[in-house]
Amino acid sequence: MEQSVEVTTKTVEELLQGKALDEAVELVASIHPADQAEIFWHLEIELREAFLALLSAEGLAHLLEYLDPDERVVVVEKMPRASLARVLDKVDNDVAADILRTLPAAEGARVLSTMSTASEVLPLLTHADESAGGIMTRGFVALHGKMTAHDAINYLRLQKPNVEEAYYLYVLDAANRLQGVVSLRELVVAPASTTIEEIMIRDVIAVEPETDQEEVARVVQRYRLRALPVVDEERHLLGITTMDDAMAVASEEATEDMYSISGLPAEESIYDPVNVSARRRLPWLILNLVLAFMAAGVVSRFVDTIEQIAALAVFMPIVAGQGGNAGIQTITLVVREIALGEVELKDARRVLIKEISVGLLKGIALGLLVGLIAWVWWSNAWLGLVVGLAILLNLLVAGFWGAIIPLGLRWLRLDPAVASGVFLTGFTDVLGFFFLLGLATLLLSQLT
Repeated sequence: MEQSVEVTTKTVEELLQGKALDEAVELVASIHPADQAEIFWHLEIELREAFLALLSAEGLAHLLEYLDPDERVVVVEKMPRASLARVLDKVDNDVAADILRTLPAAEGARVLSTMSTASEVLPLLTHADESAGGIMTRGFVALHGKMTAHDAINYLRLQKPNVEEAYYLYVLDAANRLQGVVSLRELVVAPASTTIEEIMIRDVIAVEPETDQEEVARVVQRYRLRALPVVDEERHLLGITTMDDAMAVASEEATEDMYSISGLPAEESIYDPVNVSARRRLPWLILNLVLAFMAAGVVSRFVDTIEQIAALAVFMPIVAGQGGNAGIQTITLVVREIALGEVELKDARRVLIKEISVGLLKGIALGLLVGLIAWVWWSNAWLGLVVGLAILLNLLVAGFWGAIIPLGLRWLRLDPAVASGVFLTGFTDVLGFFFLLGLATLLLSQLT
């Protein structure tokens, strides 16, 4: 597939450069929007606008739906504003709302005022971007409870609803309050005279519009739903979030956590300008540099010990590195469990005991191994003891800090992933060097 996309990209470039536009339009129209999105990013920058010009309004709408939010911003910037409203009319409501939010307020208002779907998109703009209301769509099928299965099927045939998710049919009363839900399968197999009330599920799982999008994704995953209704306090159905929306949120949040652990901003993209990426990444690197100088300060206090026992310099990166790697394992696990809602602050004591215990077992195993290697390599049992104990102590510390950093950030109501890795490696470097060199200083007479 990768090779096919590369070959197609080269063909598109040749057609655009050769002004063979009719052939280029025909070729691009035959490509799936997901592949069009990938081809767009592989094209030479100066050809991207020409590529977009090959697509119809409907084609551009499909392309936008297969792009990540950051990628959409780049594409929308290259689109003529005169045609943007027409394109947004053809995308899902939630995607249109996301795009309008990225525009300057006055410009977004102008585009919205010329959209035929403005009445459906506007309510979404009143909700926070990363909430259930912000990611929901207004496209759903509604039925009345007194309808028979026969009436409902005829209604669907007549209306031919063009909605994103039609597997779930929502049962509303006269005030648009959610009464139940019936699956399309249940409707089709039910006897013609059966009323919707008889076959609908009354205990409907739903969320309010202010619910965080992460919680929405968890609910969809937990109950294995194809769509999740969004209701207000009086159970009026405002919209639905689909499984695709939930999957996109889960992917986005996982990426955000992965970036945050290493000190990368969530909005970082490989396609960002060099100066922008450098400016975003530098602050956390500077913090890491401060922690590195703290570690260097610890080492500087033991220069005399290192001069007398040169072998310590060999094992310093091993002790610090093992602590850092072990801590990152713990942080990654704890951040994931917090993100999935499987670990709360009330579980902090249990998590700490578990990870310190794991650190102890790993420390014993690796301490014995590395200590034995040091003993055999340098023919000095005391050196083996010092290195082994330093490894043991640093892995204990790594288990503690690996759990306490994300839990502490959670307690402070901050993202548990924010630069956790940067802080963790700083702590394990400082303490790893201190344990190794401090123990060596205490046992200096035996080591020499």
